Amino acid sequence: MVYTENFYIGFSDVSANLGIRNSAILRLFENACCLQGEAVGDGFKDSFGRWFLTAYRVKIFKRPEYNDRVDVSTWSRGTKGVAASREFEIRNNSGELCAAAISNWARLNTSTGKLERMDPEAFAKYQSEPERTNFGEMWLPKLRDIAEHTIEKKFFIDRNLIDPNRHMNNVCYLDLAERILPEEVYLRGEANDFEITYRKAIAYGETAVCEFGEDGAGYNIALKSEDGAETRAVVRLYK
Repeated sequence: MVYTENFYIGFSDVSANLGIRNSAILRLFENACCLQGEAVGDGFKDSFGRWFLTAYRVKIFKRPEYNDRVDVSTWSRGTKGVAASREFEIRNNSGELCAAAISNWARLNTSTGKLERMDPEAFAKYQSEPERTNFGEMWLPKLRDIAEHTIEKKFFIDRNLIDPNRHMNNVCYLDLAERILPEEVYLRGEANDFEITYRKAIAYGETAVCEFGEDGAGYNIALKSEDGAETRAVVRLYK
């Protein structure tokens, strides 16, 4: 089942050129899948189960702009154990595909703190469409740690970055990654093709170490624990 909502692109969603920011695109996806969860009885007030992102791949073909209205669609591709795959689309009023994404998730029971497989009968309400895809794959490979880095910054994780699941919101990982970009990279504009691997949640009060490196195909950013020993997420921005 494809679930679709219409959204307005507001002033805080766009950059200086009035095109939608990558972080705003992720927020549209986040809101769309939460709304579908509510629609099928799997909302925050209905269940102890929560879906946590483990991977994202996003491709942008045409950026919606300030004051546009867009249709954001999402659908389940299916499950494998405690994991699930989901895709997204953004289309403008003319029906053009503006952005597409594939994402992987893990199911956690917040009352036990353990990963769990969603009840098959309850999951059936999502009416998965495994053959409907813009990517041809269902499961994203994990991004590797960056081999070397040229820039390092530390960020304190304050309250404004924390979501109702009590850890740093998934969009904020991309925000931090973009804050470490060298000025010349930042001025080229946001990446139209990027990936994120989420390994372990970052909590309020922690200090995240952000490392930046570059290779021929793109830019690599690792978010690590304060001592640098544990990688929490890896972001890949393609040129």
